[in-house]
Amino acid sequence: MKTRVPPVREQYGSAGTGMFLTLIFLNILWAGANPAAKVMMEHHRPEWVAGFRFIGTALILGLLLSLPAFRRVFAPHIPTYLPHVLTMAAVGFFGVSSAYICYFWGTQLSTATEATLLVSSSPIFYALLARLALREPFPPQKTLGILLGLAGVWVIVNKGLLLREFTGATLGNLLVLAGVLIESVNVVVGKSLAMRYSGVSLLWIESTAAAISLTLIGFLVAGAPNLSWTASDFWAWGYLTLICTVFAFSVWFYLMERAPVGGMGVSVFAQTPAAGFIGYFLLKESLHWTIWIGAALILLGMLLTLRAKAPAAAGGGLSSPESLRSETPSP
Repeated sequence: MKTRVPPVREQYGSAGTGMFLTLIFLNILWAGANPAAKVMMEHHRPEWVAGFRFIGTALILGLLLSLPAFRRVFAPHIPTYLPHVLTMAAVGFFGVSSAYICYFWGTQLSTATEATLLVSSSPIFYALLARLALREPFPPQKTLGILLGLAGVWVIVNKGLLLREFTGATLGNLLVLAGVLIESVNVVVGKSLAMRYSGVSLLWIESTAAAISLTLIGFLVAGAPNLSWTASDFWAWGYLTLICTVFAFSVWFYLMERAPVGGMGVSVFAQTPAAGFIGYFLLKESLHWTIWIGAALILLGMLLTLRAKAPAAAGGGLSSPESLRSETPSP
């Protein structure tokens, strides 16, 4: 292990139309994560659905990182500074596992559509926590965006301007929102490290620690896992693990290290219509009118938040929105 802190790496290249379309495609894939989890939860406890996802991710990424060709392209900068390795392991063991327990518990009680919309609001909470924890610049446009986004979250959680009845769906939405807040803390904690190392290597450390944590939680809370899998379970697990996590995040981090953040955060808008399409046409979920109002407010809030111009931080520090990983979606 090295004893010297590695420097922040510079980006290179530029974001063109092809890259932006790729990012939109990745966000459409991520929109299917909660519906896939919902399918698995028909036969498995949510604690184990989260555990299976990260056990698979840790094993597959570990295998890929053992290949020199993969490492050379996707993970040329692997953490070797012990305090940073331990930090990311702690984020995975405590933060990632807690976030995904909340996500999947919430999705089980609510709808996959509402869960995905709430998760897609994460850039708003990233910006808010970055302001509180890192004292990043906060122009008026970003403030307005955050307020609109929070209003959209409020409408979806309460199914209106005021909460008329506290139902299981309300609790589910609150749990998903708790997951978003935990994930936002994870992003802020790991922000500076993501500018020093390859994102895929950090994802592997987090996933390995999360897999250990979620396995312990699974046995303690849900008992032994159900090992009798149906064909739909395998397909859903493959989508969650191979497509949404290993493939999508490897490509996302590869692109992030090669172009300015520009449209990368804005591409998360693609999750909103994709979530509605998947929920309505594939899962046959009803789309309450509050979903449309909340989604519109969240989209407008994210647009203002991500487009807000902030002055460069003094002394060569990170600034928003140039802080690359502040807009990294949840795995």
